[in-house]
Amino acid sequence: MLTDNLINVTSEIGTLKRLLIHSPDGGIGKVVPSKFKEWLYDDTVHIAQMRREYNEYIKLLLYFLDPGKIEYINAFEEKQKDKAQPDCYKPGHPDYFNSDKVLDVQHLLYRVLQNNDVLRRRIIAAVCAWEGVSFATERKLDAIQDAAVLTNVLITGVLKSAEGNWGEFVFAPLPNLIFTRDIGIVINNHILLSNAATAARERESLLMKFISFYHLFEKDRGKVIEISESSDFFLLDEKEQQYYKTSVEGGDVMMIAPKHLLIGCSERTTPSAIDEIIHSVFRNSETGIEKISVIKIPKSRAIMHIDTVFTHVRKDTWVLFGKMSEQVTQAKNDQQYSYYLHFLDKEVPADYETAEILRFYKPLKDVYEASKNYRQDISYTIKGLEGLLRSISIEDYGVPEDEVKIIYSGNNVFPYDEREQWTDSCNLLALKDGVVVGYDRNDETFKGFQAKGFNIIRASELFKKFENKELTPAQVTNTLILLPSAELSRARGGAHCMSMPLLRAKI
Repeated sequence: MLTDNLINVTSEIGTLKRLLIHSPDGGIGKVVPSKFKEWLYDDTVHIAQMRREYNEYIKLLLYFLDPGKIEYINAFEEKQKDKAQPDCYKPGHPDYFNSDKVLDVQHLLYRVLQNNDVLRRRIIAAVCAWEGVSFATERKLDAIQDAAVLTNVLITGVLKSAEGNWGEFVFAPLPNLIFTRDIGIVINNHILLSNAATAARERESLLMKFISFYHLFEKDRGKVIEISESSDFFLLDEKEQQYYKTSVEGGDVMMIAPKHLLIGCSERTTPSAIDEIIHSVFRNSETGIEKISVIKIPKSRAIMHIDTVFTHVRKDTWVLFGKMSEQVTQAKNDQQYSYYLHFLDKEVPADYETAEILRFYKPLKDVYEASKNYRQDISYTIKGLEGLLRSISIEDYGVPEDEVKIIYSGNNVFPYDEREQWTDSCNLLALKDGVVVGYDRNDETFKGFQAKGFNIIRASELFKKFENKELTPAQVTNTLILLPSAELSRARGGAHCMSMPLLRAKI
């Protein structure tokens, strides 16, 4: 169980202290072309190489968050050079590095299953019911006494033979679980659980619910915010259900500044979910949120969440897909909250050149109780998405207007802007203010960073500097750190997607 001082996020750029990740598991290696669309992949991946790349990501995180584990990791890498994934990187292995700062979903689920036999049966029953498998399969799983083996089955979907070889699929794999950003988002000292938009990710949401209620927030479950359809949703006809579907994924929610939340309305996050989030967050005074900005982007595979369009780099600096910054339609009057769905129901052309922005402020308690409506901010100073980002730097972080910097995907030059946005040039994870992690393949975007005074360095080169005592993580400033990405980028998510921050230092 983690407590308040171990789970608290007030920004996207405060020094990262603890996060949740998931190493590529065997399920990713089971993705086949016939299931690409359903399982949300565009290509098969070479799982061994993907693991090597991800190991670098883990090692980088440990250098900055838990450097005491580095000697242990290095020793295993030296001893097991022939392995794509040395035993120290395997969450279910006895030699796993087991950091309390770089946490793996698989390891947390293992701990939940290991500590409570009644809960273990509940999880098995819930997953089997959700997946619609036979009672015979449920009994097979219930017979597994080794919590590590059971955890692996619940995540990969594969029940191995007694000899430990390939056995049988009992569930579909969860190849998108490496993108832990999408299964939840920490809002100050609360967590908003995702409600997956697609069937391929629903089991992720279910497992994260158990981890949140029975581990992360076991002693304070009131800090877990759940979003779901209304109780009478089943009474709606098929067309109405499509309209009122409630789904939200963490890539569309950013704790962008203390008291300020951003929510994207996208391919994966629906208006109904946003309605419910606004009500839930504002109704709960302990969340600390006073304003919520909502951004509607086109429903497109290329820009599935708002964190594929922009991320925060430093108080005064953002990286942005330039085609989303030019044309913005703003709300024209102080319409009531109950009309919010109509605002969002308008289709945004899928030409990547339009976004809609709306802002809500938390009302006084008596106003809320009287009307259940929220005042909308009609700000003529916010001309578009770029204007919104600039306003956050200015209003929330006190940056002088003339010092705000925007770095563009592909340096805002066609076709590099679109090519590099596709390979996650805008999807960066901040280790601290001004130090971010991205992929090594977006060369034109790097030019934009260099023009704004940032250093560019590969993770492997940075490790050498650390090992040679030329540099310490604390001394790294204004830097874009590059991860190898030949296989990781095929999964359609960057460093921001591959992280769920649990604790950041306050700005």
